[in-house]
Amino acid sequence: MPKIYINYPEGAFPENAIDSLADEITNYAPEFEKLPDTPYVRSNIWIYAKEYAAKRVYHGGKAGGTKVISFEVNVIEGGLDAEAKKQFIAFLTDSVRKHAGIPPEERVPVFVLIRDVPAQNWGMFGKPVTLDALRNPPANATPV
Repeated sequence: MPKIYINYPEGAFPENAIDSLADEITNYAPEFEKLPDTPYVRSNIWIYAKEYAAKRVYHGGKAGGTKVISFEVNVIEGGLDAEAKKQFIAFLTDSVRKHAGIPPEERVPVFVLIRDVPAQNWGMFGKPVTLDALRNPPANATPV
């Protein structure tokens, strides 16, 4: 049940590509955390995409640098082991390549930061959330 923030400069994606990227992430994210692919779990994958004016994206102290896309991925601690993190980073990078239309011979300008949030610091709708509860939701769990 990752909470993902995508930050990107204008022009990084063609029209509607960010919608397709968010859809693809939602479709595949549960498998990285070993979560069941249910409507309830999918409804708990939240993605916030923020486009910035190119003149407000600074690299090396200068505005308008390369079109680096950054991901901040927040997961419950223990939800992703080292191999799953490696695969998730590769997946996000490959997905950006596809949806941003970056040719195979070009480097994909993606930066991924994965934050393991201790379970006691994770809550939703006024209640704590545990990894076990997400991996084993009731069959009748209502999507958010």
